[in-house]
Amino acid sequence: MSPFATALQESEGAVRILGMKEPTVRFRIVPLILLCLTWLQLGCAGAQSSSANSKSAVAKTKFRSYEPFDQKQGLVVSRLAVPQDWKATSRVVWNYGDFYMPVHTWARIESPDASSWIDFYPAEFFVWLDAAHDRAPIGPGGIGGIHDPNITLPAAMVRYVIGRNRNNVKNLRILGYRPVKDLPRAFPRVFDPKRPEPRGDGICMRVSYQLNGSPVDEEFYGFMPPVETIPAGRMTEYHRQLLMVHSMGAKAGKLESARPLLGFIATSIEPNPAWQLRYADVRNMQGEYYQRVQAYNRAEVQAAGQRSQQLTAQENQFMHQIDSNLAAQNRAGAPSASFSSSSNDDFYKRADDFDQNMRGTEHMKDEDGAVSDQYTNYNYHWTDGFGTYVHTNDPNFDPNHYLPGSYQQLTPAER
Repeated sequence: MSPFATALQESEGAVRILGMKEPTVRFRIVPLILLCLTWLQLGCAGAQSSSANSKSAVAKTKFRSYEPFDQKQGLVVSRLAVPQDWKATSRVVWNYGDFYMPVHTWARIESPDASSWIDFYPAEFFVWLDAAHDRAPIGPGGIGGIHDPNITLPAAMVRYVIGRNRNNVKNLRILGYRPVKDLPRAFPRVFDPKRPEPRGDGICMRVSYQLNGSPVDEEFYGFMPPVETIPAGRMTEYHRQLLMVHSMGAKAGKLESARPLLGFIATSIEPNPAWQLRYADVRNMQGEYYQRVQAYNRAEVQAAGQRSQQLTAQENQFMHQIDSNLAAQNRAGAPSASFSSSSNDDFYKRADDFDQNMRGTEHMKDEDGAVSDQYTNYNYHWTDGFGTYVHTNDPNFDPNHYLPGSYQQLTPAER
């Protein structure tokens, strides 16, 4: 029987007196970085911004790599490209007693004048029982999950994302929402390409409010896989997760023009495999601890007070043991806390590919090796070597026959 079901069934017995509830036997590692994003280039309005000025702003922006860092584990969580002059902050909080969701992560990327931003919020885990046995109150539980039976994606976004994180603003209004199909497909580096694409529902919710006297438009994004059904003896336990949760916002009607830049930041996300392995290690240790607790509960029939003291001591020892095990792994040569130089090269190559695609250009070089960016809507490019370029789609056109000077044809630059 699962621990959530046990905790409810024995609500008048020793488990409730213990002040702790056990986790489920079936642990499912989330196959993505918990600080992950969604596709920001397509807004709730359902159309991409075609503003030449907006694309030009992205093209001219210089970026740096930002790496959210997990202090407890001593590892970089992920990295993404942010404009050099933007502020980036993050927070990673572990609680080994939260068996359903032991880590929560936050991050905020904000422009220098605080007029536009991206916020990333923790993933959430929802758990409930069938109607005949479910009696727990609505809200967060003591094992890292949220009890909210038959939770839907819109309700989860309003109750546990927008309501929690925008409770200090004035005149908050939810303007509407729309489904976002095939959300994981936009982030091939976040999900394991060897596994089937995750199924589920994506959403974009548009809100408006007043912040420090300024009007704000903000879009909240999230993704929910289907409900997971788990037999629990005579009962049935249900799980559902809220993933890829984030928002992008801007003041004074500037959200549409800011979207291309925010989209570039979002799609540059790259998880650190070393951190993902560490997360899996913690989950495995939690599973082993749970099995010991279950065995103890089956073997021992003691007074509730005595059991509470013993299990509290076991739990404290468990918390200490996880840290000790992880420290031993670090001393033995744990995976790198950051990324290799080869992966750095690959990261910036992809960032450059995205940048070129945004502008509709490609790198070309002349006979002297000088590299320039030329528009891809022309197949042939010529230069006189002094900053004058001629573009054509005619393979037989030679500007030397028509223009003064000496022109040479450009060729694709190697990278």
